[in-house]
Order: sequence, then C-alpha cells, then structure tokens
Amino acid sequence: MSTIGSHRRLQGRDEPFFIGGSYAIAVAYALVILVPVYFVIVSSFKDTNEIYRAPLGLPDSFSLVKYVSAVSKADLLRAMGYSFGITAATEVLTLVLAFPAAYAIARIPTRLGPVSEIIFSFGFLVPAFAMLVPVYITMSALGLLYNPLALIIFYPATMLSLSIILLASYMRDVPRELEESAELDGATRPQMMVYIFFPLARSGIATLLVLNFLHVWNEFLFALVLLSSKNRTVQVAATSLRAERVADFGLIAAGVVIISLPAFLVFALFQERIVVGLTAGATKG
Repeated sequence: MSTIGSHRRLQGRDEPFFIGGSYAIAVAYALVILVPVYFVIVSSFKDTNEIYRAPLGLPDSFSLVKYVSAVSKADLLRAMGYSFGITAATEVLTLVLAFPAAYAIARIPTRLGPVSEIIFSFGFLVPAFAMLVPVYITMSALGLLYNPLALIIFYPATMLSLSIILLASYMRDVPRELEESAELDGATRPQMMVYIFFPLARSGIATLLVLNFLHVWNEFLFALVLLSSKNRTVQVAATSLRAERVADFGLIAAGVVIISLPAFLVFALFQERIVVGLTAGATKG
C-alpha cells in the first residue's frame, strides 16, 4: 500500500511538469506554423524592398493594390471559377462511385468484400508521379487533353481508396436490426442505402467531402499537365504572378493569400468535424 501511495504522489508531482511541457511543445509547434503564415499575409501589403528591409514588420499601409494586381495579372477570378467547378463535379462523382462500393463492402456478406477492401487500400501505395505519363496518354487517346473533364474523371479515381475505406468504416457501425426491419417492410438494397445508410453516415460523408475538397483545390501537377492556359485552375494560374527577371514578392504573396483563402475557410469551419469524423471512422467496425 505504501508503494502504491508513493507512486501516486510521484505522479501528482510530475503532472504539472507534464502538462507544462505539453503546452510548451504545442506553442512552439503553433509558432512554427503561424510565423510563415504571418509573413505571407504582411508581405502581401508590401513591395519587394520593404519585404527585404523588414520581413516580419508591419507594412506602412494596408493597401489592397497588390491583391487587385494579382487578380488582374493572373486572371484569378476565372481560374477560381474553373477550380470550384472541377472541385464540385469531382466531389459529386466521387461520392456517387464510393458510396455504393462502400455499402457493398461493409454490408453485403460475401468473400469478395474483404478482398475488395484490400485491393482498394493498394491505392495508397501508388505515387502520383507514377501515374502522370499513363494518365496523359490515356486522356490524349480519349480526346480529353486540355479539357477540364479530364480532371473530373481522374481526381475521383485517385480518391476512391480513401473514400471507400472511410465510408465503409461508418456503415459497419449501423445496427443490423435496421436492415432486418427494412427487409421485412419490403425495402430493396438501393432503398436501404439511400434512406437508411446515407443519413446515418452523414458525418463520414461531411468529413470525406472536406478532405476531398482540400485535395482537389490544392492539386497542382495534373492540373498543370492536363489543362491549357485557357482553362487552368487557380493553383496553376498563380504561377503567372512570377516575373521573368525581377520578382514582385508582394504580388506573389497576395496571390498566395487569395488562392489559400477558400481552403483555409473550409478547414476552419469544419476542422472539428474532420477530427471527430476520422476518429470515429477509425474506431468503428
């Protein structure tokens, strides 16, 4: 008893140090992230000479000239329109393909279910660079090169692995009694999928939509290769802000802030749902 009591007293003494150390590490990590963000934001209101003179200092004036110039020079509004259109179409197509597949894996008792899930998990092992040339040749053969439809077809294929595995983990947690009751009422599997599983898996669906949005919005490589200058996405359009000889770093910083704002807002609004959704999906089944 004395040994247990002394051990608890030692734990009580160590607890403040543990909590203080954890907070110190968290603050240090937050600074590592926030300092570059702060630097980009304040730089978007400065010219190049002012950035070199005082990199972390506040600008002399908070003028929006750099933002207006960035939008005009790179045609960012048009590019953002293409990005939003491609992202929305990709989200819908991914969900339409992933949801029935996840339902089949999670709820239809066959030997192919676990095997199919393993096959889909192999998608995490394929690097993007390995797909670049085959995808380019395929889209060229289909006549979709430099067409936004190429990305709308390609992006869901890259996101099906995560989408199916995440949704399947949610569907496994649905009580079997709900299916049995629906079967007694004469419901078909498509009806059960739409009216039972889709509403119950809405938390996982929301998490999936946010993750896919961030992936598609920030994707650069395939958007650069598969699209032309007339229909480029916002990430590709931002590259035109760089001058050939003398770079205007304030202009580039303003462009970075503009194209990062939608992704930041989506993540800020749904970050709790992402964490809860991923955690719940990892513990289900």
